[in-house]
Amino acid sequence: MLDQANRTFICSVVFIDLVGYSKKPVTEQIRLKTSLTNNLSEAIKDIPVSDRIILDTGDGAAISFLGDPEDALFVTLSLREKMVADNATATMVEASGEDSVRMGINLGPVKLVKDINGHPNIIGDGINVAQRIMSFARPGQIVVSRSYYDVVSNLASEYAKLFHYEGSRTDKHVREHEIYVVGHHEGALQKAKDGMKDRASSTSPNARKAGTPTGVSTVTLTMPGFVQDKKKLTMVAAALIVVVVVLGILVAVKKPSAPALTTAAAPETTEVARPAARPTEPAKPAETKPAEALKLDSKILEPKPSSAVIPPAAPPDASKSAAADVKKEGEKAARDKLAAEKGETKGEASKPALPPATLVFAIQPWGEIYVNGKSRGVTPPMKSIKLDPGKYRIEVRNTTFPAHTETLDLKARDEITVRHRFQ
Repeated sequence: MLDQANRTFICSVVFIDLVGYSKKPVTEQIRLKTSLTNNLSEAIKDIPVSDRIILDTGDGAAISFLGDPEDALFVTLSLREKMVADNATATMVEASGEDSVRMGINLGPVKLVKDINGHPNIIGDGINVAQRIMSFARPGQIVVSRSYYDVVSNLASEYAKLFHYEGSRTDKHVREHEIYVVGHHEGALQKAKDGMKDRASSTSPNARKAGTPTGVSTVTLTMPGFVQDKKKLTMVAAALIVVVVVLGILVAVKKPSAPALTTAAAPETTEVARPAARPTEPAKPAETKPAEALKLDSKILEPKPSSAVIPPAAPPDASKSAAADVKKEGEKAARDKLAAEKGETKGEASKPALPPATLVFAIQPWGEIYVNGKSRGVTPPMKSIKLDPGKYRIEVRNTTFPAHTETLDLKARDEITVRHRFQ
């Protein structure tokens, strides 16, 4: 985590305060601090170490969650439940103000830095507003900011039932804050617990299969599920492209084989048939000669056989040239047909899909992303989306501000950041 120092994150920040801590004796302070430490450790045990940063504030703690925003809700609900169980019912705790905590949650930007000891620390508006929000809470209450409410209330119907609008408050710096109080709802707490168990069960087998050491397993667990899914989809798409190309090559090779054999066989048949028929023609005048010709002098007989033999010698040459011409024409036709079929095959072969472009969002404090009029999610927690190359109309909406609109022409492998601050 230290290698990410000086980076800015949009995350959920929980600020916890022990009510009346500084007014109690040291022995009571130790008891309250030990109780908070034990209960907080139990509440965050399923959250990877790389997804959270905990700061000790003396009379409480500040926790920054770099992962899912529901983690902050689960931890605060669980902590309140355990603290109430340790002391009294929620009504008694709020009435007496003894041994209780008050908590504030905010969704905003923080920056990772190193403290004087070289340990990770968080600073920024996200933690500052969380402290202001916490100051509006009464003992035993959980108060959240408007930015956190807008994101989490849309994740599940159980979460929406938790929040009650408390109104607008002004802090010591004359800054207005709309706050929501988190009520007691068993369904929401169970929903948050189930979500934590599902994420823990889905990440643990991957860590075991990878065989990574215990100290490094948390880094593996922080990889979001949608990134792994996209990697699998990319591999499947690449495999399909390879299969299509191989099939196209096989079709191009196999199609011209049959007509090529037929065309080549035709000239051979013509070449063999014609010479066989021609030699029979000069044999007829030889058979019609009278028997007396056999008694002629050898000198007279020599030219006659030569004249009988020479005429049939010419036709074979002509037949061979004709057969060669036919063969050449057949081979040319076969080549033309093969070239045409190869051209068709190449045209028919599917082209590989272009790599997608990446659209990165830097929206403050939050915004709902619309691509060509269709909602694609809320940022934060969404950080980026993949889009095919093309022209898109990007619209960022926030319920209390005018929408921000951009028109982008995305190319393959582009990485474009959409930045806007609602104020």
